[in-house]
Amino acid sequence: MLTESLIALAAAGGTAVVQAAGTEAWEGVRSGVVRMFRGRPDGEAEVEPDLERTALLRASDDAEGSSRQVSLWEARFTSLLDDADDQVRQQAETELRRLVSSVPGVADRYPALHVHGNTYDKSPQQYGNHNHMQIHYGSDA
Repeated sequence: MLTESLIALAAAGGTAVVQAAGTEAWEGVRSGVVRMFRGRPDGEAEVEPDLERTALLRASDDAEGSSRQVSLWEARFTSLLDDADDQVRQQAETELRRLVSSVPGVADRYPALHVHGNTYDKSPQQYGNHNHMQIHYGSDA
């Protein structure tokens, strides 16, 4: 099972692929995606036509088609990260973070990408009603 951070990374990756199409970042993102899927069952041969479709839809300003492409790439990246052994997952995560960071503004839309290694020495206590929530770690003293 993927962590929240990896799920957010897959979503950001889907957005990055679509946002990069037709920009200066496209060739770098495109080649990075091909590298990530090389040698996998749904590898390079399967990825190339989808990358071309993404570029064509983005160029046609088809908002609905672009949205579907974001979902397609998010699902592909989720599957890649979820199905891989630890070494392949780590490599894919590194490459995906690089791709996301190469497309301006994408990483900023996914706050979960910026949370790492949170640990707390006290159990959290949650209080709330309707639309107000307070979370306390440890005593208030």
